[in-house]
Amino acid sequence: MNQDDSVTATTSEYRIRIDRQKAAMSGIVPGQVIQLLHDYVSGLKVGAIHDNASLEPVNIIVRVPRADRQGTQQLLDVPIQNAQGKVIPLSSIATVEKTTLSKPIYTRDQHPVVYVGGEMIHSSPVYATLSLDGMLDGKRLANGTTFTTGNLGFVETPASDLKGYQLLWSGEMRLTLDVFRDLGSAFMVALVFIYLLLVAYYKSFLLPVIVMGAIPLTLIGVFPGHWITQQSFTATSMIGVIALAGVVVRNSLLLIDFILDYRARGYSLQESVAQAGAVRLRPILLTALAIIFGSAVMVSDPVFGGLAVSLIFGTLLSTILTLIVIPLLYYVWQIRVKPKVPPKPPAEPAHA
Repeated sequence: MNQDDSVTATTSEYRIRIDRQKAAMSGIVPGQVIQLLHDYVSGLKVGAIHDNASLEPVNIIVRVPRADRQGTQQLLDVPIQNAQGKVIPLSSIATVEKTTLSKPIYTRDQHPVVYVGGEMIHSSPVYATLSLDGMLDGKRLANGTTFTTGNLGFVETPASDLKGYQLLWSGEMRLTLDVFRDLGSAFMVALVFIYLLLVAYYKSFLLPVIVMGAIPLTLIGVFPGHWITQQSFTATSMIGVIALAGVVVRNSLLLIDFILDYRARGYSLQESVAQAGAVRLRPILLTALAIIFGSAVMVSDPVFGGLAVSLIFGTLLSTILTLIVIPLLYYVWQIRVKPKVPPKPPAEPAHA
């Protein structure tokens, strides 16, 4: 990581002060001194070369060698000619003063701050921030005070102690936290709407919970997938998690619907669960493979790589677990909660 900060080193400035009285007595005006110093430092254009191979002319600059313009004494020894043609050294009418420039003071919310920045290589700034926060928070300083850190919550917090030393994370980290907060809120709203839709469809409050049980299964694949591929968990990764919620709910919805359909035909609970899994296995696997292969082209993308990893590994693990966990949850729910009703004899399937 290449790092930098806003703390500047002490900078000196050299000012040439012209004694106007001596300059007037010597027949020199301040404008001559300014022009002389400009030519001495930057050089003097004396002509131009016109080359047929070049569109623009090349300027000819006459400049004093660098070795002869390094110090202030060399500057004062520069000769200057007055109106009468007499040449005198610049030191006879001017002096050099050394001053220290004031450092810039940066403030934020009326508090003095120091900005520290850096460029991350093959990583996300979030991980560096969390690592630095763990190392700096609670650190004892040489003057006996404790260094604290803050502003890593989803709500921005102001400085709590103006007398001590406190590090408040801001900038890209603050923006990242705000994005994850908004995406998390959107995810919760999506879950609520999915649940209400399933309640209206099944006329039950518990069965939609079983159907939505496939959503947490996506996380089993998402986070290990990022660790395996060494991909940072970014905002696009979170978008992939939200997108997976609708995909896995669709798979479990089809399984439950087929189980209910077989139960309505008179099959036993065990037969209904087995038949639904067998019938829906191929369509569910084909859907999962389509998502995986379609997302594979984005894995190497620096922006949408996290989205691709979430979709690929989340779909892979959740599909396998959905085929096992969702029928199992429904089976346990029927046995323990629902009253045991003798199954009707299976009806003969209708032939078209």
